[in-house]
Amino acid sequence: MFYYSRRLSFIFSNIWRLFTTFMIFRFAFILLFISNKSTDSNDLLNALWIGLRFDLRLACFILIPIMIAFLIPVFNPLNQSSLRTLSKIYLKISTLIIIFLYAFDLGNYSYLKQRIDISSIKLLENPLIAFGMAWESYPMTFIIIALIITVYIVWKQIDLTFDTLNNRPKIFSFGQNIIGSTFAGILFIFAIWGTFGQYRLLWSDAHFSNDPFVVASAINPILYLNETRSFVLEDFNEEKTRSNYDLMVRELAINKPNSKELSYTRLKTKGSLKNQPNIVVIFLESVGYNRMSRSGNPLNPTPNLDELSKNSIFFDRFYIPMVGTARSVFGLITGIHDVASVETASSNPRIVDQYSSINALNNYKKFYLMGGSASWRNVRSLLKNNIHDIKIMEQDDMDYPRLDVWGISDNDLFKVAHSTFENINTSNPFFAIVQTATNHRPYSIPDDIEGFNIINVEKSILSNAGFDSQEQFNAMRMLDHAVGEFISYAKSSSYFNNTVFLFFGDHGTSDPRAMHMPKSDFDLKLRSYHVPFFIYSPGLIKEGSLRTDVSQLVDILPTINGLAGNNYENRTMGRDLLNDVIPKDPLALIINKKMAKQHIAVIGKNHYLSMSKDGNQIQLHELRSNEPLVDVKDKFPEITNSYAARLEGIYETAKYMLYHNQK
Repeated sequence: MFYYSRRLSFIFSNIWRLFTTFMIFRFAFILLFISNKSTDSNDLLNALWIGLRFDLRLACFILIPIMIAFLIPVFNPLNQSSLRTLSKIYLKISTLIIIFLYAFDLGNYSYLKQRIDISSIKLLENPLIAFGMAWESYPMTFIIIALIITVYIVWKQIDLTFDTLNNRPKIFSFGQNIIGSTFAGILFIFAIWGTFGQYRLLWSDAHFSNDPFVVASAINPILYLNETRSFVLEDFNEEKTRSNYDLMVRELAINKPNSKELSYTRLKTKGSLKNQPNIVVIFLESVGYNRMSRSGNPLNPTPNLDELSKNSIFFDRFYIPMVGTARSVFGLITGIHDVASVETASSNPRIVDQYSSINALNNYKKFYLMGGSASWRNVRSLLKNNIHDIKIMEQDDMDYPRLDVWGISDNDLFKVAHSTFENINTSNPFFAIVQTATNHRPYSIPDDIEGFNIINVEKSILSNAGFDSQEQFNAMRMLDHAVGEFISYAKSSSYFNNTVFLFFGDHGTSDPRAMHMPKSDFDLKLRSYHVPFFIYSPGLIKEGSLRTDVSQLVDILPTINGLAGNNYENRTMGRDLLNDVIPKDPLALIINKKMAKQHIAVIGKNHYLSMSKDGNQIQLHELRSNEPLVDVKDKFPEITNSYAARLEGIYETAKYMLYHNQK
């Protein structure tokens, strides 16, 4: 019969073997990462059905070049052994690359809770750092051995399919050829199309659920990577920016608008301070608000930060717009939301030239301290290109041992910071940013930290407090301990009484639901965007206070200039949280890529409004509801219309500013 055809047998044998390999990776993904017991089993089965069709499509795509070769006599592998060898090399190299990408995808999801896309490849721009973090975070020896075994098995299976081509050819009638070709064509078309319907299987079919894990389970990472390959950094839309200018004049309180030039400049004047304070900004790596004991966290992981915050101006509704330390660096330095859609703004040479009102601190000595390399994510260029007199201090400048892939420990970084500040000539104030890093995979903790001990907590208790592992919990405690040690050093120094310390979390993390937080914290994935921010200065702030108005990352820079008593130009986003009038209903921008259906959003006092980037699929959610995923836009039409208009204005203006904020 026709199915004894060498070509058909070869093609479908390879498709079946590749499909089986991809199916095994899919089941491995589900078994490794399914942890949410509330995941609907029917949704998961539907995701599996969608995913298997994507897997079959990928297997067929790989065989297309060889299928075409079979149809062209001069390239037909049946006719020449050299062409068979080339076909075998092609299949083996293809499967090697794909198996590597599957392994990379599993690691990427473990790390970021996202399947790989084109932006994930950027992690390999610094391969030594990427490999170092992987080596220190995962059992790489076991993984490498498993990959070698997998590749060996797949290659042996490919060798077996080529044995089919050595069989003696069989003679078929014209009718059998027609039947065989038709049957094979129908199967192949279904595999590529993915459905029997009018429209082919699309990525939107994978987004049928609000559960991010279900959506991830339906995706084929290799095809998804290819889909995102053509993504570029999203350009601005000047027409939309202009149409929203009047709205942004009100939003940003621009007192001298210029719609022709699209000027967003607000000149801020203050009486100069006789004794300007030193200013120290401290990035708290991977610290979401739900980590703070004052949020109700039952494990008390941040006693030092909590004690400091009690004597500070504490902002309990503070948000970052997009998850990623590099994005928070950019937002802090420029005052613009980093809304670049694929890669961080600091990595885009088209927009690295930026005005920063840090330069308004013209009589300040400026420092940027980090335990690793400033080449990471192009931070060195962002700083040096835009703040010419800033001194960058990094791992190579610090006489402390490297702890892990991120450089020296935060404990040692704070020792360097304290020593640096103590030795500054006090005739001028100083401004410094200290970027911590070790509260981050691989969660390394030095062995010789005085006064700190590892604590083991039952897994279920950790999970209910929002922690994914013992290592993550103790790394948070270690960062808190390092901050406490730093402040204890500073209190005995000459610079302490005239220094303002600003602490903020650069982003939260995607971990189990913290049961002490509102349900919206987990359901709307706000845990990744809601972070602590407080201003601590016992010499200048006499008693602690709580601010409950919504604030955001881009507010920090105007607030810093206000604290310094400077005259300065605010050309971008943000407000001085201590001196500007509090808006009636301030909003914070969020680019939510943690939800199953990615969207842009704003969060206000009681509501969260989301929509797609093109302005469709608007939803309004109540933050304090027991069912925060329920869309209530019909119940609150005025809030919906107001928030939607403001969201479009803020988002379009932020995109425009990225390209129009040159020095």
